[in-house]
Amino acid sequence: MKKVIDAFNKLSEQSRYGVVIFIVILIVLLDVVFLALPQLGSIGAANNKIRDMGENTRQIMTDKARIGSLKKNLEETRLQFTSLSNKVRALQEVPAILTTISSVANQYGVQIDQLVPDQSGQQALTKTPEAQYYALPVTIKARGGYHNFGRFINKLENSELFFIMKDFIIQNEAANPNRHVFSLTINLILADRTGGARTKNL
Repeated sequence: MKKVIDAFNKLSEQSRYGVVIFIVILIVLLDVVFLALPQLGSIGAANNKIRDMGENTRQIMTDKARIGSLKKNLEETRLQFTSLSNKVRALQEVPAILTTISSVANQYGVQIDQLVPDQSGQQALTKTPEAQYYALPVTIKARGGYHNFGRFINKLENSELFFIMKDFIIQNEAANPNRHVFSLTINLILADRTGGARTKNL
């Protein structure tokens, strides 16, 4: 070590400055290689973890929003199903249903000429543990004003009655152009909740 110091002292002042600067640069380089670079690697890894955590958090929030949306849709479906279930009348209520249709027609100034359930056309639909469901065609022929008939049908649709309208024909009444003859078939959706799956006579 003494020899190194003696050799350093023998150097010129400019050379000694050069040696000092070299040593300082060497120390800085060693610090960068052994300290700074590993720390930068750790910082990069930390940044990657933070980014992954951010992505995972966003995914969790997205999944949470989807679950909330699915729950909302399920609840709406349940409400719709409950509403439809309440509109499905019992198979044994057909006479009362026909009376209701006639009463609503009179309420809106619609004259019913024919209101006949087609027992032979009754079709079995689906069956659940609670009930067997049927579609019963009912033929309707009526006379009245166009708007009155529209209000009549709208009233039936908004009542506790589930039906599908088909074979709808409108003709002008010969004696009165302001009145029309309406011919249509509605399929009443009915349920037999007595546990029997057979088609019943009405």
